Formats: sequence, C-alpha cells, structure tokens
Amino acid sequence: MRTFMVILVLITTAWHSSPAGAQSAAMKPFDLNMDRVKVNTFGGKLGDSRTYFVPSYNLVVSVHGSVWAQKGGAQAHGKFFVEGLTQPLMHALATKLQDDLVTQMRAAGYTVLTYDDLKNEADVVGRGRDKVNEKWGFPIRHATPLTYIIAAPSEEQQFNNPGVGAAWPFRGIAKQKNLMVLSPEITFTVPQMYGQTRAGYSSNSAGIATDPAMMLQGAWIAAVNGKGGTVNIMVQQHGMRLAADSTGIIKQLSEQAYEFSKEWQRTSGDFSMTLDPVAFTDGIMRVGLAINAMIISELAKAHK
Repeated sequence: MRTFMVILVLITTAWHSSPAGAQSAAMKPFDLNMDRVKVNTFGGKLGDSRTYFVPSYNLVVSVHGSVWAQKGGAQAHGKFFVEGLTQPLMHALATKLQDDLVTQMRAAGYTVLTYDDLKNEADVVGRGRDKVNEKWGFPIRHATPLTYIIAAPSEEQQFNNPGVGAAWPFRGIAKQKNLMVLSPEITFTVPQMYGQTRAGYSSNSAGIATDPAMMLQGAWIAAVNGKGGTVNIMVQQHGMRLAADSTGIIKQLSEQAYEFSKEWQRTSGDFSMTLDPVAFTDGIMRVGLAINAMIISELAKAHK
C-alpha cells in the first residue's frame, strides 16, 4: 500500500541587532543583470526633454502569502505574515532612493522637479491617492498568492496608479511644462515560500519550505512626454541574484494535521517572519541604488 507524508520545512538565520532603518556600512553593491532589463517605447523616448518630474518612488513588498503543494493524496498548505514593515521604515527607504535618483539626475545636468516643486499644480492636487488598508497599514496590491504593501516617500505621494502606469496620469503637466514624467516602482518578495513534492515507490509526500531571502521580483520605471508618448524600463525577476540572503527570522506559529484516510492527508502551517531592519534595509537599498544607476545610464544613452 502506498503511504503519504506531509512536511513543513523551516529555514531560518540569526538576525542583527541594530536600529530600525540603519544602513550597514558593509552593504555590497547589487549586480543588476542587464539581460533582464528592457526599454520599451510607445511614441516617446527617455531623452525627449532635459527637464524631468519625479512625482514619487514606490517600493512594493510582499507582506502575506499562501502556498499549496500536492502529490497524490498528500497535501500541504502554508501561510506567512511579515512583521516589521513599518511606515517610518518604508517611507524612509522610499525617500532615500527618490533623493538619490534626483541627486544623480541633477548631477548629470538635467533639471529635475519633485513633488514638493509641483504639489500645488491642479493635476497633482486632483490626483487620486491609494487608501491605506487598516490591517496592513499601507495601500495594498494583490497578486495571487501574495499580498503586497505599497510605500511611497510620503502618504501624499501614494498616488493611485492605473494599469497604464504611474506616469500617464501626469501627461497634462508634461505637456504644460514641456517635460518628461519619470516614476519608478520596485517590487520585492520576502520571505520565499514554496511547495515541495516527491513521489516514491510506495509513498508520496508534499511539503512547504520557507526561506528568509529577499528577491527582486521586478521593477517598472514609467515615463511620459509632453505629447503623450510613453516609454518604460522593465526589470524582470532576478531569481538567481538575491537582494538579500536573509532578512530576518521565520517562526512557525501553528501546525494542523488532518488524516481523512490513509490515502488522503493534509498539513497546514502558519509562519511569521520578523524583519531584521538592517538586512532588509541593505537589501532594498543595494537593489534600488543599482536601478537608479541603470536609469542614469539609460538617460545618457537617450540623450546621445
């Protein structure tokens, strides 16, 4: 008779004791894979103006997830929740990356306007904002099986972004002031949770594994010019180049096992991940700084 097993696997590491949001002096640069970067043009070019408006800079981070695995009659289900994604930490990181990009662009000779410069313009004042989800403390986005929080440098910059991209709603300002709108967004997944299955001669097994690593899931730098032409830079997932090997401690909160029959068994577990603020900050910043440097390089190419 074939037997069935369900397993839950936990990978964890020690964390650093440092103030929240503190960036490590040992942070290493992130090696962005340019084979995973693509510039797409739709009637616009990044070099259509030497004046730019950077209205915001979004960081999108997974905060909850649910994963299933099944092999034959063996089933496993895992859920995770991330603790430590506070507003002060996330707003500070988004601000740091926005300021770095603006500083680099100005140093390269471009005129750069920010939210503070144009916040009283009608198109900015009238722009919708994302509502904060009471449970998570941020605006959220669902991409099954994950739930993400969305963080901008400030609540006033949490613009409601349509599917056409974050820059498109500002096309009126682009036309009025003959500039380009540039709006970056970077998405991360943390922790990693995945199903594992195995089939043997007389048994099947299914399990859920967790890993405290942080991954660059992707980035979208949206832009629009004064004529309504758009361009974007897409960065694809960097699965083999982690943003951070570990960003905190994962704990299993509960486990429930069900045996419906000898042929059908299920195990379900809940996990929490408590972020190490230093490791998390380093992971976000090293990727963000690399993407900012890539944006500057693409701007330079577009202006040749």
